[in-house]
Amino acid sequence: MIALAAVIFYIMIQRFLPNFYYATRSEIFDLKEEQSMVVMVEDQSIILDYEPVFVEDNLYLPIDLVTSYIEPYYFWDEEEGVLSYTDESQVIRMKPDSRVYSINQQTYEIDNPLLLDETLYIPISIVEGLTPMIARYFPGNNLVVIDFTDRVYKTGDIARRSTYIRMDKDEKSKIVEKVEKHHTVRLYEESQGWYKVRSESGMLGYIREKDIIHVTMHYPKTTQLEDKNPLHTLEANKKINMVWHQVTVKAANKNVENIINPSYSLDVLSPTWFELKNEEGEIRDIADKDYVTWAHQQGYEVWALFSNSFNSGLTHEVLSRTSLRDKVIHRIMELVTTYNIDGLNIDFENVAKEDGAYFVQFVREITPYLKAKNITVSVDMYVPTEWTKHYNRAELGKVIDYLIIMAYDEHWSTSPVSGSVASMGFVEQGIIDTLKEVPKEKVILGVPFYTRLWKEEKKGSEIKVSSKAYSMSKGLAILKENNAEIIWDETVGQYYGSYTKENVTYKLWAEEERSMEQRLQLMVDYDLAGVSGWKIGLEKDEIWPVFQRYLN
Repeated sequence: MIALAAVIFYIMIQRFLPNFYYATRSEIFDLKEEQSMVVMVEDQSIILDYEPVFVEDNLYLPIDLVTSYIEPYYFWDEEEGVLSYTDESQVIRMKPDSRVYSINQQTYEIDNPLLLDETLYIPISIVEGLTPMIARYFPGNNLVVIDFTDRVYKTGDIARRSTYIRMDKDEKSKIVEKVEKHHTVRLYEESQGWYKVRSESGMLGYIREKDIIHVTMHYPKTTQLEDKNPLHTLEANKKINMVWHQVTVKAANKNVENIINPSYSLDVLSPTWFELKNEEGEIRDIADKDYVTWAHQQGYEVWALFSNSFNSGLTHEVLSRTSLRDKVIHRIMELVTTYNIDGLNIDFENVAKEDGAYFVQFVREITPYLKAKNITVSVDMYVPTEWTKHYNRAELGKVIDYLIIMAYDEHWSTSPVSGSVASMGFVEQGIIDTLKEVPKEKVILGVPFYTRLWKEEKKGSEIKVSSKAYSMSKGLAILKENNAEIIWDETVGQYYGSYTKENVTYKLWAEEERSMEQRLQLMVDYDLAGVSGWKIGLEKDEIWPVFQRYLN
C-alpha cells in the first residue's frame, strides 16, 4: 500500500507541478558537438561553420555571419583579397592584415585590420561603425548577442518575486534561467499566453504573460532625410519622356538635330555612347560635347547609355574582379565629368546567372560616385521571368533612381514562332511583376518604336520562321503595298496584317498611335515615372501628340 501511494503521489507531482529541472547549455542553444561560442542575433540562435574569435580582447565576426544575418552589403572578393562595403554615399575597400583602407578611393588608417584564416574575420568595431547595431559578449555563457539599434522593440519587467524562463510555452518544459522581480526582459513574439523573451544575461526562452508588467515600446532615433528629386533640371512629379538614341560611330552624333524635333516635348536623350571594350576594363567612348551642349540648349537632359557589349564572358571577367570594377568606375566618372552628362543609363544584357551578384555589386559601387556628382542613375531591365531573377531588381531598386522595363521582344528576332514584339498582356504583366520588387516612382516603361515582319516559309514538313525589324511607318507601308487585310487584334492590342506571296506567308503586328496610346495608358494606370522609346528615328510623327497628352 505504501509503495502504491508513493507511485500515485509521484504521478500527481508529475501531472500537476511545474518542472524544476534546468536545461543544459547544449539543450538551450541546440549546439553542435564541436560548437563552444553561441551567437544570438535578436531572438535567433545562429549555427555557424566558423565562430567569432577574440584577438587581443577585440571581437571578430566571421564574414558569413555578417553577410547572412547582419549586413548583406559586404562583398568579399576572395581571389583579389578585397572586402568591399557600399551604402548610399560611399564605397569602402579593405584588405586583410592591412591598416590602410579606402573610402571612395581616399585612403585612411584603422586600428584593427581584417583577419584571414580559414575564413575572413571582420572586427566588431568596423561592423558597428557601418551598421546600426550593438554586440555584447557574455563570458559566463560564452555568448555573443547582437541587437539592431534602428528597430522598434519591447521590454517588460518581471512582476513576481521570481519566476522562470522556460525552453517552451509549457510549465513542464525545462528551465532556462531563474529571474527575479524587476528583472527586465526583451519581448518578442506573444502567443498562447506566453511571451518569447531574452533575459539581461542573453538567455532566450518563454515566460507567461501574467508574469510580465510595465511593457514598454522602444523607438529608434530617426533623422529627417532631405526629400530630393533625382532629376535636377526636370519638373518634379512630371512624367518623364525619354528616348534612346542609337549611336554607333562618333560622327553619327552630328545627326541629332535632324532626327529630334523640338515639338516632341522630350525630357531625356540617352545616346549609346559607352561600352565595355575588353577584359582589361577599358571603355569604348563615342560621346560628343557638342551633342550635350545642343541637348541642354533644347532643355533636354543627357543620360549616356553604358553597355556591356551584351557579352556575357566579357562581363564576367570585368565585374568579378574588384580591381577592374574600380577601373571601370574611375573611367566612367572621368567621362561623365568630361562631357557634362546628366545621367548614366546602365544597359547590361546577357549577364550570366552566376554573375548576377557581381552586376548588383557593380551598380551598388558606382551609384554613390554618380550621386555625389548629382548624376541620375538608371538601369535597363528585362521584364521579370525565372531566367532573369539573378538581376535582383529589388536590390537595384534600393540604390538607383530609375529602373527602365524593356517591355518588348516578347517575340524576339530569332523566335521560332511569329508574334507581337510586345502585346499589351505581356507589357502589363511585366509592369505588375516589376512593381512587386521596385516602387512605382522608380519605374519607367520602355516601349518599342519598331515592329517585325515575320516570314513563314514551308521547308518540307516544317515551317521555317524568320523576321526583320522595321520602323513603324515602314511596317505599315509593307502591309499596304501588298494589299494585306489589316484588322485590330483585341487580344494583343495592335493592328495585325498578313499576306501570302510566292507561297510564303508574311505577318506583322503594327506599332502606331493606337497601340502606343494603350501603352501610355498602362503607364498612367500604374502611375509609373514615365516612358522611354527604343529607338528615336523609328517612330511615326503621329505618335508625339499622343505622348504629349499622357506625359504633360
